[in-house]
Amino acid sequence: MTTLVGIQTDEVVVLAADSQITEDNLRTISTATPKIVEVGKYLIGITGDTRPGDILSYNWKPPAFKGSDDPVQHMGRKVIPSIIKAFTDGGYDWANVDKKDGGFDYLISFNGNLFHIACDMSFIQNDSDLYAIGSGGQFATGYLYACKQKASGPWGLELAEDFAEEAILCATRFDVNTGLPVQIVTQDRI
Repeated sequence: MTTLVGIQTDEVVVLAADSQITEDNLRTISTATPKIVEVGKYLIGITGDTRPGDILSYNWKPPAFKGSDDPVQHMGRKVIPSIIKAFTDGGYDWANVDKKDGGFDYLISFNGNLFHIACDMSFIQNDSDLYAIGSGGQFATGYLYACKQKASGPWGLELAEDFAEEAILCATRFDVNTGLPVQIVTQDRI
């Protein structure tokens, strides 16, 4: 599995992921297969089944976002339908995946707006601006919320990157499906 962290600030989105790929009893560390990819002007953090992540990474044509558009409306009306089309064109039947044994979750960012997409193609935007998904997500979430409670002000880029990396490191300590090194990618709010 994977641990993926997302932090949205007023100026930037920071995504961080581990590098371990776990399938059955096989554990592989792969920095050549990133879990955070840039597709056009979108950042996608990928957890779960690799096939749908591969489709998005290499075959998805993301819709253009105009800065004047409402990001939530853009997700519902443009992004989600374009992802479903990419899955259909790629032969991936997302609607009939056994969610207990498979599935996926993504963090997706465009223009500094961060969303969580679940395997049923629902999406949410967290009021706390903190996200942690995957097998070590609960450990990373706990770390991030503790940091937020102690913060004396808004997080800038450097602090958000530090907290994202430390959240992944926390997950590597307690989740056997999370391993180093940590990948960190940022996206500025335009």
